[in-house]
Amino acid sequence: MSQNSDSSSGTNASKEHIIPIQLEKDKSVSNISSKLSLSARQSQTPATKNNVDSESDNDDSTSVDENNVICSSVKSLTLSSEQPQDVAMPHSPLTETEIIIPQRTLPSSNVPEKIIIVLDRALDENCFEIMSGKKYLPLFMLQHAIKLFLHNKTAIDNQHEFALVFLNENSATWIHDFTSSPQDIIRTIQSATVCEPEDIFDLNSVFDLIAKRVELDIPKNNLLIPPTFVVRTILLYGRSYSIPQLNKTNEIEELLDSPYFTLDVIMTHEPPSSANHCNRIFKVLQQIDTKGFGYSFSVSRNASDLHLAMAKIVSHPLQRMHQLNAKYDINFFN
Repeated sequence: MSQNSDSSSGTNASKEHIIPIQLEKDKSVSNISSKLSLSARQSQTPATKNNVDSESDNDDSTSVDENNVICSSVKSLTLSSEQPQDVAMPHSPLTETEIIIPQRTLPSSNVPEKIIIVLDRALDENCFEIMSGKKYLPLFMLQHAIKLFLHNKTAIDNQHEFALVFLNENSATWIHDFTSSPQDIIRTIQSATVCEPEDIFDLNSVFDLIAKRVELDIPKNNLLIPPTFVVRTILLYGRSYSIPQLNKTNEIEELLDSPYFTLDVIMTHEPPSSANHCNRIFKVLQQIDTKGFGYSFSVSRNASDLHLAMAKIVSHPLQRMHQLNAKYDINFFN
């Protein structure tokens, strides 16, 4: 794929200017982290709080992988929420009469979650640029956002469990089974290295893995009885040129149609243009969830938007409102 070769050559050309750095040392990212922590605790009613693993205070000692680096000479764009033209838009905005918001009939119970984090290792073009002007590879920024998400979910309820799947060149691999220790997942995530994406990505490889490894708990004949747990997949897709394809088999249809399975999507990408497929890709990703209760965000290369999107999905899928009704402006509640 021509764009991959261009991206690869651009990365090689800039190696002499790449400087490893701990992202947490930057004050701009610390501000983002504080906002995420505050949003996480306001977005969900806390369950009974137990002590979080004592390891959580020591995870910063994990060494930084050589792929987690600042991109100091790769040309990139500084994006902000005031630039909607840089965010993927799958279709024209619907009118009020065209919007149909599904009604939730499930119990609003804060039962433990089994969360499957699907991390894309793809080497896409350009970098994230934060307020200080420093630039980071997309994989590194995703690793940092996931780390904050894990700590906040565990602080709310340490009964939540997490599993990890990596997206490779054109298929997926189950990397880490379910664990209640966020440190285990963080260590595995930080060991991830980038890969060269292909023109097509097979999403069946993702959902086939989930369908085989996850057995949903659905109370028989009575959906008003809360299950012992719910399952959620967070798909972090970071490709601007690889079209995702999904052939919904019976097993996948059963998984996606389950009332206690939720799919959230966050897509990082280049500014949409005729040279990439960002709009088409985002539309495909949005159409996977047919129940209408999953959240989907297109954040381009905006680090603030990425962290805010991760904060918005901290809330429990059985307790949050439909995405179109969700309000995050604090003035809305005054």
